Amino acid sequence: MRKTPVHPQWLVFLQGHRAAAHALQQFSGTVLDIGCGNRWVESELNQHCRYLGLDYPDTVAMGYQGKPHLFGDGQNLPLQDASIDAILMLDVLEHMPKPAQAVAEATRVLKPGGVLLIQVPFLYPLHDEPYDFQRWTEHGLTVLMQTQGLECKRIVSHGAPIETSAALGAIALAKAVLDAVTNKRPSLLLAPLLISAIPILNISGWLLAKLMPSSNFMPLSYLILAKKPQ
Repeated sequence: MRKTPVHPQWLVFLQGHRAAAHALQQFSGTVLDIGCGNRWVESELNQHCRYLGLDYPDTVAMGYQGKPHLFGDGQNLPLQDASIDAILMLDVLEHMPKPAQAVAEATRVLKPGGVLLIQVPFLYPLHDEPYDFQRWTEHGLTVLMQTQGLECKRIVSHGAPIETSAALGAIALAKAVLDAVTNKRPSLLLAPLLISAIPILNISGWLLAKLMPSSNFMPLSYLILAKKPQ
């Protein structure tokens, strides 16, 4: 359902998931997926990769149906120095109270020439509270990578302004319906109207973004590829 416009996060999925999946095709060797969740990444990797999923015990307990190979903290990885070819942190870094330490740990366990792929939200609602700690601009991400000794190879923003606005509107409508159902509010009578507006918002935002000049001043998220020097 998340892959269709009726889902409130369709534009989020369309922009972020596809870009990350495309980047994963370029990897080889041992790939560490920090915050692996249900391990969706594994099916996107090519046959030359050895996948290793790591997640935090509390994350699995929150109902993410995690099936990690390893339990551990991304800020204190239970791995040897220079033992991993590529590391993924997809929608994970914002949930770490010490993100610089997490990037430093990734740098430590990466082999020389290894790569780190990070995806983080920018304009996106609070989620998984109280474990949602921060947001970054592309400039902040660049500084974060460089201060930990990594070379920034590529930063891509996802979501034109109109798409971001539409996505946030769709999520807000879904949240309003959920709150009305949970709290049995009179506004529940408006639920059919609000739900029907979600695909209209999604499709309109997507179409208008195709017609309007591109701009990255209010993206939904960022994808950054960094490399450990040889």
